[in-house]
Amino acid sequence: MGWTIERIEILLLIAAVVAMGAQKLRVPYTVGLVAAGAVLAVTRYVPDLQLTKELIFTAFLPPLVFEAAFFIPWKELRRDLAPVLVLATVGVILAAALTTAGMHFLAGWEWAAAALFGSLIAATDPVSVIAVFKEANVQGRLRLLVESESLLNDGTAAVVFGVVLAAVQGAALTPGGVAVNLALTIFGGILCGLAVGWGVLLLAGRTEDHLIEITFTTVAAYGSFLLAEHFHLSGVLATLTAGLLLGNVGTLGAISDKGREAVGSFWEYAAFVVNSLIFLLIGIREAKEQFLGVAVPLGIAVGRIGDVING
Repeated sequence: MGWTIERIEILLLIAAVVAMGAQKLRVPYTVGLVAAGAVLAVTRYVPDLQLTKELIFTAFLPPLVFEAAFFIPWKELRRDLAPVLVLATVGVILAAALTTAGMHFLAGWEWAAAALFGSLIAATDPVSVIAVFKEANVQGRLRLLVESESLLNDGTAAVVFGVVLAAVQGAALTPGGVAVNLALTIFGGILCGLAVGWGVLLLAGRTEDHLIEITFTTVAAYGSFLLAEHFHLSGVLATLTAGLLLGNVGTLGAISDKGREAVGSFWEYAAFVVNSLIFLLIGIREAKEQFLGVAVPLGIAVGRIGDVING
């Protein structure tokens, strides 16, 4: 048994009840969802729903990235673009290097395994970052910096992991080849987002029906992501670019005033639904995991990443 309407309805009902309870108890909504998922895992009702990479990337990630980007003011992002880019490039590489060293010297892993692990988890997860910041109602420059960095670091992380994997497999690497790969991944993803975003804006400018405008933004969110991934580019950066474009240029008349309000409400709800399903499924899955065997390496990895974040 997999994803069915009945199972999704039950999960959404649980999410709504948990949200109400979290507000009353003044606890983070995401924590309540994970706890609820863990409770479900030890009861007879355990949804046979797998939190797979394909599900996260093709169904859950595009709406979360698009919704976050749609509400980012370009003027504020442009002002802080330099520190965001440094964090999304140098910061990711530094985190990967320190995590690799920690896993090798402290956990006793081989260099190859440590490097693959370090490069894999060095980038911050946009799903959890966006969810936690929205739940905590963080505003201002801090939210802009952290959310933007979590969205932009995708390209760097993908290239770093690809380089490490190629090196482990014995491929010949050159600085020029790595630079070209990085440029293609980042700028190719941005171009895909621009192409889809401008196309949607041209179509949206021909109607004032807010339902059609919502549909166009949905096409932009998923279409930009899938287009970039099809060419092995950064889908996150493509959707980020499309969201920034529609959220900022759309205010100049391409999207009607009524449509913009409707689009904003729609994507806020979409993000709520996606976050609810993700964290419930995380709770269900984690309750079934055995962490004792990897407790030491896990603690080392978390500590190394924490050191990078704090200093």
